[in-house]
Amino acid sequence: MARTNKTKRSAQPVSKHSATKAANKAAATKAAIKAAATKAANKAAANKAANKAAATKAANKAAANKAAANKAAATKAAAGMRAPARAAERPAASREASAGASSDWRADLRHAVEEAGPDFAAFLAELGASSKGWEHADTAELAGLERWGTELAKRDRRAGIGALVLAARHGLPIVLERGGIGLDGMGFKADEPSADGAPVEKQIQLAAEWLDGPDDRHLAAVHAACDPSRQLQIWDDDLRPNDDNAHWWYADVGQCCGYAITRTGGDPAKHSYYEWPSETCVGRGLVLAVRGLRTKGASLHDVLADLRAALVAGPLT
Repeated sequence: MARTNKTKRSAQPVSKHSATKAANKAAATKAAIKAAATKAANKAAANKAANKAAATKAANKAAANKAAANKAAATKAAAGMRAPARAAERPAASREASAGASSDWRADLRHAVEEAGPDFAAFLAELGASSKGWEHADTAELAGLERWGTELAKRDRRAGIGALVLAARHGLPIVLERGGIGLDGMGFKADEPSADGAPVEKQIQLAAEWLDGPDDRHLAAVHAACDPSRQLQIWDDDLRPNDDNAHWWYADVGQCCGYAITRTGGDPAKHSYYEWPSETCVGRGLVLAVRGLRTKGASLHDVLADLRAALVAGPLT
């Protein structure tokens, strides 16, 4: 699917202060990804006995790069650069609050997974072989996963969102362990401060609470947790991680969870969750969740088998 030119995205201007914060956030994330790549290369080449020292050196370098990137971004903004930002969509009254709150979305999701058969990866590969999916669904299995999640959310919105939230909750602890100190202070953990929206872990938690209580109060909490002004997404050229640093794909998984709940329309041909319909946020959010676990040398078949197990495991708590 061809990506649209970023300059054509629907946007409303924000203050120079908000643009500077968002630019700093994107620059800091880019610097941290590059630092993590350097750390991985050093670790592979180093003797095991020197790992602790190498990790310390990489962490110091990450902090220096982050500070330098923030300073450069602030200088550029002060010189007059004003990047586009998107207006936050106001949440509509929850459809599920009156129509579908009594439905058992877990049972519906479990049925959809079991219909795919015991070999989830093979099922998705066959489904994706004839699909022209999102460009970042870069294997037949991932193209099939995008299609499966999107179609499920069209048929049964809560079951589709439930699939994304369960996938996110399955993968996030793995991602936090693999990312280690490189993710500290980067807006992943629920107890970290966040200037715009909530950290990834908190976004996923609030989406899970909405699933079991899809009322206006939970909808408002999900909406407040979304960051409405990110100027770059993790799949953009300046931020996109390789499989050595796959955990960074989770930077936008929480956003996909939130916008899958709050979006009431949109166009899948657009660039991001700010403009996608709910079901597209589900399908592509699932792709991000799996890419975050597909580290270099990992078996995608095994990653998808573990995902299948998480989807049919039962309650969120």
